[in-house]
Amino acid sequence: MGTTTHVSAGRRRRQRLRRTLLVTALLVASAATAGYAAWHGDDDGHTSAAARPSSNAPAGGRSAKQAKQSSAKPTPKVRSTSSGPSNKAKGSAANGFQPVVTDRIPTPTTSLALSAAVPGTTNMQAPAAAAFTRAFADARADGLTPEIRSAWRSEQWQQILVDRAVARYGSRAEASKWVLAPLKSAHVKGYAVDVHPQAAATWLQAHGAAYGICRTYDNEWWHFEYLATASCPPRQPTAAG
Repeated sequence: MGTTTHVSAGRRRRQRLRRTLLVTALLVASAATAGYAAWHGDDDGHTSAAARPSSNAPAGGRSAKQAKQSSAKPTPKVRSTSSGPSNKAKGSAANGFQPVVTDRIPTPTTSLALSAAVPGTTNMQAPAAAAFTRAFADARADGLTPEIRSAWRSEQWQQILVDRAVARYGSRAEASKWVLAPLKSAHVKGYAVDVHPQAAATWLQAHGAAYGICRTYDNEWWHFEYLATASCPPRQPTAAG
């Protein structure tokens, strides 16, 4: 009899232990579920105020989770094409021409040799390249054969041209009438073209303003720049002014 009582007491202790473990497991699972819902905003009882739907939301509106995702979505930034006076080209862009960014030098074409002639409008400012392309197409329609002898130049190549001009003309001041320093050159900045033959340059001088293109120096019949204006300013005697 004593043995039976001992066995029954042991069985009861095991049953109580199993019940305790079961209840503990259920409590842990319930807490985990509530925590997961609170983390993802699915449980109104645990969602933060910032994630709850507004009282002004339409009937049948978004869930707290959707509101939280919407409010966290950053507003896209819009990049302006004309951020200020320092970024505008010479001349006015109020007449429909797209201005170039004259203080931004295009990315170099590293595949070209330093002294290689850059073909066509490679590396030019996009609006300038488009303007010269349209103008040359119309010049060809008029029976001319315009050529680009020089357009965009790297800073390194421009400096070589400057050094050659100094050796040729005897002084930097005299050389600057024909070749500007890299940081001043419209070729380096990507909006100047040297046009050949002279007949094509004459056509461009007469019609270029319709494309925003102007001849800028008296001593260089071949040099034209995209100025984004339909009214060309007076030409300078030389590149030095």
